[in-house]
Amino acid sequence: MEVISSTGLHARKKREDHNSISQDVVADLEQSPSNVEVDRTHRRRRHSLTRFLRSEVGCAIETVVAFLVMGLVLGYLILHHQHRKVILHIMNDPVGHGAALKGRYGFRHHFYTGHPRSATIVLPSVVNPEKRSRRLNSISETWGPAARAVYVVHNVTEFPMASHAVLSEDKIPDDPYSYPQLMLVPDSIGADDGVPRLIYVIRMVYEKINPDFAFFVNDHTFVIPEHLCKYLENINPNDHVYHGHALKNDGIVFNSGAAGYVLSRETMKKLVHLWDAGDPLCTGTSVSKWLQGNPAILTTQCLKEKLGVGPVDTRDHKKWHRFHAFPITRMVSGDVDQWYKNKHEDMDKLMPNTDESYNTLLNGANCCSHDTVSFHYVEFAEQRALFATREALLRHPKMSDHELQSIMIKEWPNTQKEVGGYSRGLPKDGDKEQWNALLQVMRKISSRNTQGEC
Repeated sequence: MEVISSTGLHARKKREDHNSISQDVVADLEQSPSNVEVDRTHRRRRHSLTRFLRSEVGCAIETVVAFLVMGLVLGYLILHHQHRKVILHIMNDPVGHGAALKGRYGFRHHFYTGHPRSATIVLPSVVNPEKRSRRLNSISETWGPAARAVYVVHNVTEFPMASHAVLSEDKIPDDPYSYPQLMLVPDSIGADDGVPRLIYVIRMVYEKINPDFAFFVNDHTFVIPEHLCKYLENINPNDHVYHGHALKNDGIVFNSGAAGYVLSRETMKKLVHLWDAGDPLCTGTSVSKWLQGNPAILTTQCLKEKLGVGPVDTRDHKKWHRFHAFPITRMVSGDVDQWYKNKHEDMDKLMPNTDESYNTLLNGANCCSHDTVSFHYVEFAEQRALFATREALLRHPKMSDHELQSIMIKEWPNTQKEVGGYSRGLPKDGDKEQWNALLQVMRKISSRNTQGEC
């Protein structure tokens, strides 16, 4: 019998355990892939997934790009020829059309195509005709471009700066979206031929410009285009419209030509049809000399008797007037001519849908609506002053009354010659009541809430 020591027994046991572990490891390796193969499999899967994601993202990007390119191409093809003409016109002279040269209005007017919502037709004023060119120049540098101003002239030399934008029977402006423009009256119509000239002008507006609405003023009028836009916002151009500041004259209710009046496309169309038919009342061939010399009243008679259209109460909330036949300083102070006050008396009996409040003009802070459209008897220097003051308030509405008063004193003309015979200067320094009222009205008519686009 073999005798084995404890030491030998331990060594033998250790060898057996080692052999057993080795066999288990070999068996496991025979049954599973190598670690290298596992890594390769994982890498292949990750690569496939990455390639799939990249292909999906790439396809998505390509689709979006293709869609955008196709949209741009289709958009360009769909654009009306005039759109392309305007764009090319701007590209030919980008600096000249820069917003920096035209104030906050920039070249907004260039990107409106089709029939304009409104156009402002500036007729010659009979007051101080020698200053007309200066008034037209002031209008062109203030409210004119935004209001789409069209100057009615008998000769291009009246405003040569717009000689490139002449509108006549056989000519249209090269750039129909740049204002002001000149509407050239034919030689057959003289400066004193009020009725034939008005007929010609309204016909040209309807046939050549074709706006939804036309606002007829003269070159003594200051216009706030944004407020005109706001006023017309919910009015249909296919309805009859003859709106302005209604007055009376021997029982006839008409709109002041000084404050300006609005005609819709439908109303202009019907007037043109009446003129084409040779209607003796509307053409002025069967009326008195006095009526022939007052084309605005003649037009009122024609509208009333032939179309049943008359002036309406255009006040804001039946209280505050929007269209004014006098400048802001006279409206605030109440210093208006007596004849003007008289033409408001008993208006509630002559004009439908109004009340006794129309018969009395308000002054002070209540003189004017917050969305006032026009003031009249505004000379060239006051045009610029009123415009500059409104612009300052629109930029800095929270300025103090002291700051606002300082701006007005700086901007306003300070001699009666510059102010004009029908306007008034600013209140005296110590007249706090008048200054407070004037500052309130300036803030009212310069609110950002009333600045619409059209």
